Amino acid sequence: MMKILLNRRLFFGFTLGLFSKCYINNTYANGKPFRDRFQSYRQTFRIEPDPKEAERIIKSIIKDRKVVPNLIDLNVPDIAEDGNVVPVTFAIKSKMNAQDYPERVHILGLENPFPEIAIYEFFPEGGKAEVSFRCRLRKSSYLMVIADMKNGTVGMEKKYIDVMLGACS
Repeated sequence: MMKILLNRRLFFGFTLGLFSKCYINNTYANGKPFRDRFQSYRQTFRIEPDPKEAERIIKSIIKDRKVVPNLIDLNVPDIAEDGNVVPVTFAIKSKMNAQDYPERVHILGLENPFPEIAIYEFFPEGGKAEVSFRCRLRKSSYLMVIADMKNGTVGMEKKYIDVMLGACS
């Protein structure tokens, strides 16, 4: 017969394996698929939008500069059936030379839990400052586009979008 030796390495390996098996069975699976566990986590720690946070973000972008009208062409639908895929197209009216181009364009969903949707950076070599994308909106609210120009001016455009089926909840 073979003699079984119980040394420290074998003892700790066995103990760690047993503990890992018990921990994984009780913690991760619980007979639920990953998506169900994630959904319950999201509903437990729901984040509500904070209007003061959105206002703070807008003030930090604009600072003390005057907003230039008619700098941004914003094309979004008046009504979005699904808040998960709201189509947005914007174009910045600029010459796209060394002194007249948007350095950054900020997209904000004012009623989203995290208002900053995207920040786009442009360079004069790009030719034109135009972007089409899809974003998520939590509920019916304003979508705001703020263009931070190289020459120090700021352009701002916002449009109210009526969302039928919300996202970000």
